[in-house]
Amino acid sequence: MVVAPVLALAGLAYRRRLLSEVERLRVSREELTTILDSLDACIYVKSSDFRYQYVNRKGCELVGLPAESVLGKTDRDLFDSVTAAELHFNDRRVIEQGEKVVTFLSIKLPLRRADGSIHALCGISTDVTEYREIQESKHRLTFYDSLTGLPNRRLLLDRLEMVVKGTRRSERYAALLFIDLDDFKVINETQGLQRGDRFLRRVAQKLEEVVRESDTLARLGADEFVLLIHDLGLDVEQAAHAAERVAEKLLGQITSAQADDEQVLALPISASIGITLFANGQANVDSAMRQADMALQQAKLAGGNTLRFFNADMQADVMERVHLEADLHQALARDELRLHYQVQVDDRARVTGVEALIRWEHPRRGLVPPGLFIPLAEKNRLILPIGYWVLETACRQLAAWSQERGKEALTISVNVSSVQFHQPDFVARVQHTLEGTGADPARLVLEVTESLLMEEPERVRNIMLRLSKLGIRFSLDDFGTGYSSLNYLKRLPLDELKIDKSFIEGVLDDPVDAAIVTTTITLANSLGLEVTAEGVETEAQHRWLLEHGCEAFQGYLFGRPLALEELALGEQASATLP
Repeated sequence: MVVAPVLALAGLAYRRRLLSEVERLRVSREELTTILDSLDACIYVKSSDFRYQYVNRKGCELVGLPAESVLGKTDRDLFDSVTAAELHFNDRRVIEQGEKVVTFLSIKLPLRRADGSIHALCGISTDVTEYREIQESKHRLTFYDSLTGLPNRRLLLDRLEMVVKGTRRSERYAALLFIDLDDFKVINETQGLQRGDRFLRRVAQKLEEVVRESDTLARLGADEFVLLIHDLGLDVEQAAHAAERVAEKLLGQITSAQADDEQVLALPISASIGITLFANGQANVDSAMRQADMALQQAKLAGGNTLRFFNADMQADVMERVHLEADLHQALARDELRLHYQVQVDDRARVTGVEALIRWEHPRRGLVPPGLFIPLAEKNRLILPIGYWVLETACRQLAAWSQERGKEALTISVNVSSVQFHQPDFVARVQHTLEGTGADPARLVLEVTESLLMEEPERVRNIMLRLSKLGIRFSLDDFGTGYSSLNYLKRLPLDELKIDKSFIEGVLDDPVDAAIVTTTITLANSLGLEVTAEGVETEAQHRWLLEHGCEAFQGYLFGRPLALEELALGEQASATLP
């Protein structure tokens, strides 16, 4: 009698445990389903007869069907015959041979029973759409210009490498064209960067219209474009003619791009093009780029809106400048720089001072003209240490002359470059040099140019005023060759105007030059400035200048620039040509 209730209770407890286990399994299955449905990957299970037993949410999205329409189906029911055949081939490898098959971003692996037999397969596939979009975006950013959509420098260099190698095998000519817009900055400065960018996109579109699909049009940056043309034939003259025709079309397209944009119609935008041809392994990537750029610079120097071909003479000139620049870096350390002095005289031919002129005594080249190395020094900023060396050397000479009878009143004029003048510590360096050498500031004349005065005029004026307070005098060199506001000139602490040699040469036979000189003398007098005529070479020029009120002179008539030991500083300079 007692056994029956006990068994009933035991059965009830078992059923409760069973129901609890079933509920636990149901919850676990729901949790697992939720997890699998949340994954951004297609997960599925196929039975040994290749029918779908399970598919998650991503898998349903992939085939575009709900789960109930997928389960029990084979791939032949869901995909085209080719896709189904490829899937079935890999599925058989998993089910029949127990392989783990990995394809692009997809894995298929066997599901085994406890005894090791395979009863199904599980597949995990990742949707690569977003991945491909990311890769394509990365590719565009790496190889294409974001503004115009054209190939960028990196892609251009890759293709140029291929073309260079191709010319070595085929011996057929290729061409590289550097295209640079003339005065494009005017658009940015007057109409804004946004309009400038829009115009660049328009230029890119117009250039693409005349470029073959097999060639490469790229944008290097700013307003610089490059066209790589391959397969121009075996004859160099025909290749040059073909490249020239393309270049002329490009120039025309740029003109039409401007005409199409009404907002830049008033701005004269043109282009310069540099061209280099290469074949038979005559060039590599670096040399081709360098040669096209040199040709472009020649086109720019010719005034723009034109094209120029690279030639060997151009290369020789460039290499000469490269070697000269390399040697210039060592000139100061090797004590190769010298100061020569050219006398300045008054209306009675008495020496009143000198102008310090730098010279370079190169160990192999001899005396290098300043017109060759000064521009290089300004470009690579070597003009800073060189300029301070000139200033210190001149100040030491002033200090030495102050101790010699008859020379204590002499002045030394020193040219100051724009780069040097705009250094933040320029005034302090000048003051330190004067104090260190003991030179009299009143005997130092700094020569500046009109172009320097027009660079940040208020800042320049403040610097000049600070130096003027030290007692330093200022001379405006090559007056008349640049542009100066007369209103601005009168506000500067100038002491002297120097009339450029180019005007002095024509005073006897050119009415315009004569008028400029007489006007300058009158202007200087009205401003309370002294006037020095530079480049006086004949007695006739000297007499004419005296008759028209000029009272200070410099030129070969009175003495050439000479080293200090050759300089004669007597009471009166020679008035005959040496």
